[in-house]
Amino acid sequence: MLAFGDQGPRRGYTLGVLDAFKFRLNTLAIVLIPVCIAIDWAGHALATTLKLPLFLDSIGTVLGGLLAGPWVGGLAGLITNFISSGTVDPIAAPYCVISLAIGIAAGIGGYYGWHKTWPGRIALYVLIVLVASIGSTPLNINLYGGQSGVAFGDTVIYAPLVKAGWPTWLAAYLDELSGDLPDKLITVVVGILIFFGLPNRYRALFSVWRRSPAQAEPAPAS
Repeated sequence: MLAFGDQGPRRGYTLGVLDAFKFRLNTLAIVLIPVCIAIDWAGHALATTLKLPLFLDSIGTVLGGLLAGPWVGGLAGLITNFISSGTVDPIAAPYCVISLAIGIAAGIGGYYGWHKTWPGRIALYVLIVLVASIGSTPLNINLYGGQSGVAFGDTVIYAPLVKAGWPTWLAAYLDELSGDLPDKLITVVVGILIFFGLPNRYRALFSVWRRSPAQAEPAPAS
C-alpha cells in the first residue's frame, strides 16, 4: 500500500498547482492590473467600433496572468467587464466570471512555463478556448437564447443548426466556439508577443514565480 506521504509526481503536481494560487500582490502587480485593464478595454472598444466578429477583450488578462499570476490576470479580466459594461459593451457584465477564469487559466499556464515552448503555447490556447467557450455557452443560452452576439456564428451556425433540429446547447456551443477560436488565437499570440517584447529586467521585477532553493521547478509544458 502506498503511504500518504509517498504519492510521487501526482502529489508534487497538485502542490505545484496550489502554489500557483498563492496570493502575491506586490506593488508592481497592483500597478500592472490597470495596465492590463486598459489593454483589454482598448481591444474590446476597437472590435466593437469596427464591428469585428471578435471580442479582443482578454489580451491584457492573458498578459497579466503570464507576468504576475492568476490573481492579477483574473482581477484584470473581472474589472474590465464591469468597465466595458458601462461604456462600450452593455452586455459585458454577466461574462465577468469568464474573464476571471481566463486570467486564472493564463496564470496557471504561466506558472508552468507553457508560454515558453510551442507545445505549451498550443496547450495554453486550447485551455483558454475551452474555458471561454464552455463557460460562455450556459450564459448565452440563459440570457440570449443561445446566441453569442457574433453575427457570423449566430447567422451561419446557430440559426441553421437549430432550424435543422440540433440540440440548442450544441448549436449554442458551436456558435460560441466559432468566435472563440480566432479571437483567443489572436489573444494568446499577442499576449505572448507583448510578454517577450518586454525587457528582461522588467519581467524579472515580478517575483511571483520565484521559488526558494528547496522548491522544485515546475515541469515545463514540453
